[in-house]
Amino acid sequence: MLDSHSEIAVPPESYFILPALRHTPVNGEFGSIDRRVILDAVLAQKSFVKWRLNDGDLLPIVEDDSIKSASATVAGVYAVFAEVHGKKTAIDKTPHHTEHVGRLSNAYPGSRFIHLVRDGRDVIPSLQAMPWFPLRYRDAALYWRDRALSGRGALGIVGSSRFHELRYEDLLSDPERELTRLCRFLELDFEPEMLSYHERADDVIAGMGTLGSHQNIRRAPAPTRDWQTDYDKRTLALFEAFAGDALAVFGYEPGPEPSWRQRAQAAALNAWVPLKKRIKILSKRQI
Repeated sequence: MLDSHSEIAVPPESYFILPALRHTPVNGEFGSIDRRVILDAVLAQKSFVKWRLNDGDLLPIVEDDSIKSASATVAGVYAVFAEVHGKKTAIDKTPHHTEHVGRLSNAYPGSRFIHLVRDGRDVIPSLQAMPWFPLRYRDAALYWRDRALSGRGALGIVGSSRFHELRYEDLLSDPERELTRLCRFLELDFEPEMLSYHERADDVIAGMGTLGSHQNIRRAPAPTRDWQTDYDKRTLALFEAFAGDALAVFGYEPGPEPSWRQRAQAAALNAWVPLKKRIKILSKRQI
């Protein structure tokens, strides 16, 4: 929808921003960054192949001596992508970045953040249909809870003037209303072409190389799942035990009341998961 706006280009997911931001000036605090080194790392990133940019496209960044920081170098990559597609600005859509809003916000003080949240009981079957998603239902519920609350947490980091949240269900039920609000947040005019994104699906797919997780991109806005019919009462109660608090945060209808056994299981796992996550972070030295 956003990519169908005449001023917005949306590249595929990016996993080079955070590593690039770790680069420091070559001549101390007030020195310049080595743009060539950063861009070589970007070009070597497997996910960057889908951007369909090459070394020649990025050459102007290397030659621009006014670019002196890692953040500006990365911003230049997005600017090039937008320019190649005849647009004025580019929007990043990497889900992983919900956990790094503080770092991204500091690197880009003028940036804005859009949080799109969907009822986790409809998210899970979509995730479980993907070959790369190995989690069991209870773990998937925690995964959704963690990501959804992490996205909402951006509000406390960047403030309401730089944060816009919308629910997936509201976007489907009244896309024009929600997109008009979103464009107002971005200080752009709503364009009707945003509603007919599915008519140019082949162009978008060509940019991605494969449908991947975007199986419904050829469809007009319409619900594709209904948790009330997709799962039995016991499974829905399990989700309520593990992630019901997050459902309440976003105003979603609660599910069946969990059993005491389900609540106990959820409490134990909720205590273990944060500890496991901290151990993993420390082991990878990502602090």
